[in-house]
Amino acid sequence: MRSPDFFATAMKRIAIIGAGPIGLEAAIAAMDGGFEVEIFERGKVADAVRQWGHVKMFSPFGMNSTARGRERLERSGASLPESNELLTGAEFRERYLLSLARSLPPDVLHEDTAVLAIGRSGVLKGDHIGESVRGNTRFRMLTRNATGDERVVNADVILDCTGTYTQPNGLGDGGIPAPGEGAARDRIFYGIPDFIGRDGKRFAGRRVLVVGAGHSGATAVTGLVELGSAETHWLLRRDRALPSEEIPDDPLPERSRLAAKSNRLVQEGRVTLHRAASIESIANLNGALPVRIATPNDEYSLVIDEIIVATGFRPDLMLARELQVQTCWATEGTYPLAASLLGEAGADCLKTPAFGAEMLMHPEPNYFTLGMKSYGRAPNFLLRTGHEQIETVLDWLSEKESSTITITSRSTR
Repeated sequence: MRSPDFFATAMKRIAIIGAGPIGLEAAIAAMDGGFEVEIFERGKVADAVRQWGHVKMFSPFGMNSTARGRERLERSGASLPESNELLTGAEFRERYLLSLARSLPPDVLHEDTAVLAIGRSGVLKGDHIGESVRGNTRFRMLTRNATGDERVVNADVILDCTGTYTQPNGLGDGGIPAPGEGAARDRIFYGIPDFIGRDGKRFAGRRVLVVGAGHSGATAVTGLVELGSAETHWLLRRDRALPSEEIPDDPLPERSRLAAKSNRLVQEGRVTLHRAASIESIANLNGALPVRIATPNDEYSLVIDEIIVATGFRPDLMLARELQVQTCWATEGTYPLAASLLGEAGADCLKTPAFGAEMLMHPEPNYFTLGMKSYGRAPNFLLRTGHEQIETVLDWLSEKESSTITITSRSTR
């Protein structure tokens, strides 16, 4: 049996990996719940948001922030965006996320500190398979700061909020990189370029191929046309007459506008659509990129200058390699959650429920994946869903801690 000293601090120390929108909100919620918290961010606060900072969000500020976070900043005298305001990523970061980070005690947030590996004290990955006894020992996290100093940090609970933005999917058929993709990296852009700002000169007057359906692809295509690309091509894996789904009475007007506009550009012939297609190979010939494209009935070459990849992202699963984690074999999301999400396949992200803390658990006790990473490769995640995940997990931890203390007090009478 564990000693009363163990129970006195059980579940109290939470390590949060990633200082993005979900990691920051989780930190303030955990502190409000009486937990000791540390956040470890390998770069700067909300680095991923900074990278897509030029993109305007579909959803309003009120949907992308929490009442807890807003109240915290209002008490400090901060001026916040209006609830219905549509922000760019940069505005969201500057006007909300950085303010949240500044509101944290100085010993909570560790920027430029990478978590290299996670294990359990005195326990190996193969020990006590699927047994709760693994939770009797603390997590050990190996960290490295900007000066190269490494140290081990202990924690009772880990919330992995690292997201997926740094892990873009490849271009090739079957989800693997296309032959020549690596060699052409300097001509391939993963994500959504800043056409108005730093990336405008790169794409203006050029022949550009956008790969990937969804709103990222639509944003890239419309941006290219507005910029004045010489040719704009759009490649989709599925066979759709129109690339963007238009949702009747869409509650997000900006999303509706984008879908309608991208479809109209295709209908008007200003964007060339390649349907039910895949990239077989990419070559580099005298500064141009001959791309070999295959469809069910044909194979042909397209000569372009640049490629924009909007094929989505995938989670980095190496971090928890020494833990007993379980991910979906199809999406690489948290396994119980993935099964529920598959049942919601095709549903509008606004209608997808957050589910409960049990859906975010792994066989490894007290290790949770929150935010975009919990969805794995599934694209229909909302920040609002991540906020709900935080509340369910912290409620579960608080109840568990409370029941542990009650059992302990009875056993020490």
